[in-house]
Amino acid sequence: MKITIVPGRHLTPEHIRAWSALQVTVPALSSPFLCLEFTVAVAAVRDDVRVGILEQDGRMVGFFPHQRGRFIGEPVGGWLNDLQGVIVQPGADWDAGALIRGCGLLEWRFGRLLASQAPFAPFHVRRHASALIDVSGGYDAYRAGKRQAGHHRVRDVARQERLLERRIAPLRFEMHSGDPRLLATLMQWKFERYAGRGYRDVFALPWARQLVERIHATQMPHFGGVLSVLYAGDEVAAVQMGLRSRDVWHHWFPAYNQKFAKYSPGLILFLRMAQHASAAGLHRIELGGGSYPYKQAFANSSIMLAEGAVARLPAITAGRRWCRSSATLIRQSPLLHPPARAVNRALHGVMRFCR
Repeated sequence: MKITIVPGRHLTPEHIRAWSALQVTVPALSSPFLCLEFTVAVAAVRDDVRVGILEQDGRMVGFFPHQRGRFIGEPVGGWLNDLQGVIVQPGADWDAGALIRGCGLLEWRFGRLLASQAPFAPFHVRRHASALIDVSGGYDAYRAGKRQAGHHRVRDVARQERLLERRIAPLRFEMHSGDPRLLATLMQWKFERYAGRGYRDVFALPWARQLVERIHATQMPHFGGVLSVLYAGDEVAAVQMGLRSRDVWHHWFPAYNQKFAKYSPGLILFLRMAQHASAAGLHRIELGGGSYPYKQAFANSSIMLAEGAVARLPAITAGRRWCRSSATLIRQSPLLHPPARAVNRALHGVMRFCR
């Protein structure tokens, strides 16, 4: 297997055709984060994006988008990338360690990698299920399936929807708005909600803000930003910035108007998304990282993702596994967990003070 490294900004029309053809023919690679356009968007706002081109018998059979420091790499888009992997032809004979060596990296770290990509399996430290909403059979079939499974969250949110309309104003859903002012509103709501709580303000990073704005402005048949809005009368009740591929919609950045908090406008918007996805030709909604209760309540399927790192030095891999097992031991120990949490809170407090 030959590996050639190309800067993300220098992909040729030949690369683009081969990448797009692979994604169309391999359903497991249909997430918008695996689209060529996502890598191109990240490369437009960062200068450390590279793509490893996998060639076998003179043919391009795969693409490995990544960001790199001097020796350490991570998925393209970093922690903004909710689904990671190699865009590769089924049956291609490739090796994860050889891929990392071919890209000139000592280590490649991943957090939400497709667990089905077998060459990475020896490097998994932890696997977890990422929730999905499968609406390939239509919204009515999805709702009936949730009801038959004994899950009543969809019914409860529909009740909140009727209550909000009766008490406040009629609701209106817009699947996508191109208005940048609404995107700015979402960013401000996210900042206000998490300011002072120790959470990372995603949009304080210039490259991250530029990336989201760029994707919002991108509208292509097979890739684009989706800024969905729920209105109560003339007021914005909730908004969600996502992205889509040809048939997959990814739930990325949600926010809601605190004025309507008791009516759960974010969940109402979420339900409207599920209602409109099938009609728009989107077969599933990826719910992204985190096992939040609302995601589990709405999901009717999942995909396995993995966390870990491919390291060229065995000592690094062993050390990473030791750190993970030690952290698990501390969380499960009634004696060690409380003091560890106290130390962690103190460190976060010092970091906030220093900022």
